[in-house]
Amino acid sequence: MSAMQAPDVSHLVDLDRYPIDDLESPKRRALIENAKASLRENGLAFFPGFLTKKGLATCVAEAESLKGKAYPRDLLRFIYPQDTLDPSLPADHPFRKPQPLVQRMLPADVFDGASELRKIYEWGGLPPFFAEILGQSVHQIADPFLSLAVIMMNNGQTHDWHFDGNDWVVTLLLQRPEKGGEFEFVPHTRDKDNPGLDRVEAVLRGTSDEVISVSQDAGTLVLFYGDQSVHRVAPCHGERDRMVATFSYDNAPGFVFNEKVQMNASGRTTPLYVSPRLSATASTAG
Repeated sequence: MSAMQAPDVSHLVDLDRYPIDDLESPKRRALIENAKASLRENGLAFFPGFLTKKGLATCVAEAESLKGKAYPRDLLRFIYPQDTLDPSLPADHPFRKPQPLVQRMLPADVFDGASELRKIYEWGGLPPFFAEILGQSVHQIADPFLSLAVIMMNNGQTHDWHFDGNDWVVTLLLQRPEKGGEFEFVPHTRDKDNPGLDRVEAVLRGTSDEVISVSQDAGTLVLFYGDQSVHRVAPCHGERDRMVATFSYDNAPGFVFNEKVQMNASGRTTPLYVSPRLSATASTAG
């Protein structure tokens, strides 16, 4: 495979079930329409069995082989910026309590040119497929640390309640933990006119009847409006890792995060590997 040639993923992705690189396929059109309806209703769309059994095993083995390069992240984050809240809220109010994020991350630069996960991300089939579902331009980003990543959690690790900074996110579940690790969310919790304060407070107090809990099968691809719906990964239990690959996109080609964001994700600003295919598009800093 040359540096600029689109990778072949036919040995990884179930292209019979998901012929998303065949622009004339009626099955592809049906997938797009079903995903649009699911996003309207619940803010997310599932694509179970996106990877073949062999593809899933290959990707898991790759992530396992790289575990020693994972960057530990142990952070506390507030759901809402504290300076945007009513100053009369008491110190013990749920909005004053930061939510834990405890995980280990394999950033993009540990996946070299032979990486199977990198092949899936750099494949040309996904961006136009997502673009038709979302009704907007979608491009792979050029960031050497955050274009793709694998997030691992076990033994009580969690990413507790939060909203994402991006409008939408793409994840690919590679492995479930022994117990826990469910994806929990409240569909369409907020919008540009309503920050959803009452609904989020009910979630944090454990009184909400709107929380949906999803236990996905490994190999499932997910498109999710993470900026609209408060969500979390429930604590993972046992030695076996919950492994999920994340794929990042932007509305324009060449997007690169600033060094502070890169450092937060990987612990470094000099990458171990830079993809020739993605770096050729790099033009934007953010």
